[in-house]
Amino acid sequence: MDTIKTSALTLIVVTACLMPLQLPNSYQGEPTVNNSVAVNPDLTALAMHKISMGVEPEQLIVVTADKTGHFEQDESVSAAVTRPTSQADEWTLRLYPELVRIVELENFPADTALNELLPMLSYTDPVVRLAALESLANMNHPAISSMLSAALDDSNPQIRVVALQSLALQKDATAITSIEPYVYDREPDVRLAAIEALASFESDLAVNTLAGLLSDQNTLVRHHAVNALGEIGGEYAISYLLQARYDPDERIRANAEYILEELGG
Repeated sequence: MDTIKTSALTLIVVTACLMPLQLPNSYQGEPTVNNSVAVNPDLTALAMHKISMGVEPEQLIVVTADKTGHFEQDESVSAAVTRPTSQADEWTLRLYPELVRIVELENFPADTALNELLPMLSYTDPVVRLAALESLANMNHPAISSMLSAALDDSNPQIRVVALQSLALQKDATAITSIEPYVYDREPDVRLAAIEALASFESDLAVNTLAGLLSDQNTLVRHHAVNALGEIGGEYAISYLLQARYDPDERIRANAEYILEELGG
């Protein structure tokens, strides 16, 4: 399984937080909202990103600045706003200081970083939870697997996906039992991530669960289950791949035949 990359959504937010905002080339003069602040589409995109993560508009806090540089918090996203680029660092710290801190923690001892990251996994804001989770995935500590397993219960499906991908990287076979229930998650992306995570362990312990998906109504789930069994290999997995040759979908039947040929079955 390929090494997990930082998700695009989190990367957008971290980049926005760690780099000064650039006004578009067409920016002319000083258009205002309520005659106090300049409109910037970058901040609008960030607000929309938060909404896409499941955050209700009333939960958003947009930091604004008037022409004198004075900052105040606006609880509305009806007019996403920003201030001159020279004040980007202060705006960043006010909007998402947790993300800046998460990056800083990469240079701290694991025990120290864990003590700060663990509470962030319970933050109301899913952007912070996701960033903290991805930071944990890159750490080496005996407690990481249990923390990642706990994140599987997160209400946000994207966070569940990242938790599954992160557990796969840990290569701790004891996590298989934590991952297995999520092959039946209500979100298709989570189901597929769970299947891929099980495949990454290449363990017979995951074969029964994957075999149970060969009769799933979702064609894509069956397809991924066949691929996962092929990655695990071995006589036990092959016995189920032989059954997949009779799948109702022609493409799955062909895929099973191809995998069996590759495995010598």
